Amino acid sequence: MSTTIRVVIADDEVGYRNAIQRTLTLMPECEVIGVCKDGQEALDLCLSDPPDVLCTDINMPRVDGLELMRRLLRKEKDVKVVVLTVNEDEETVFEAIRAGAMGYLLKTSTPQDVIEAIRLAHRGESKLTPKIAAKVLEDFRRVKDDDETDDTELYVLSDRETEILELIAKGMRNKEIANHLSIAEKTVKNHVSNILKALQVNSRTEAAMKAVKAKLVQGN
Repeated sequence: MSTTIRVVIADDEVGYRNAIQRTLTLMPECEVIGVCKDGQEALDLCLSDPPDVLCTDINMPRVDGLELMRRLLRKEKDVKVVVLTVNEDEETVFEAIRAGAMGYLLKTSTPQDVIEAIRLAHRGESKLTPKIAAKVLEDFRRVKDDDETDDTELYVLSDRETEILELIAKGMRNKEIANHLSIAEKTVKNHVSNILKALQVNSRTEAAMKAVKAKLVQGN
């Protein structure tokens, strides 16, 4: 039996709000507990009744999506955030990832992609629109050649955690990592949790970016 995933939708475009609601009717385990027209309304709702997943736009009145994530995740760290937006500029993408977004999809994404992003976020995994993923990989290439100070000593990871971090940086998901290393998926999840704590980040994508920058792993 599927676990219920409680979702809040935040978007100032009524047409897109309605479209997402219709999309989520295709997801049997999903329960939409709130539909908000701006970031402040979403923040108030999520703080009073925290959802499992928040689907939010970036550009919204009163409180934008980035500030919404920052304020919310300071108090409710277990809420997973999936960004659904038209914004694809690098600064916004990386600000969202730094703020704690587990997924970043453009509004041109298919209903199936949106559903997958929510399910992955609920499991603590990430999904990026391919165009956004390309920007992240390009950033990997830039930081690989950056001459910033090597601060590897700030992070203490076991050999196995470092190995798993390498695979995360290559874009592999937990199940794929488990198969690759011939270990249980639950064991991988425990290692990933330890890695996020050690690197002081909120998502696998941010962990991979930070690891490459600190030269803990090799970039692609």
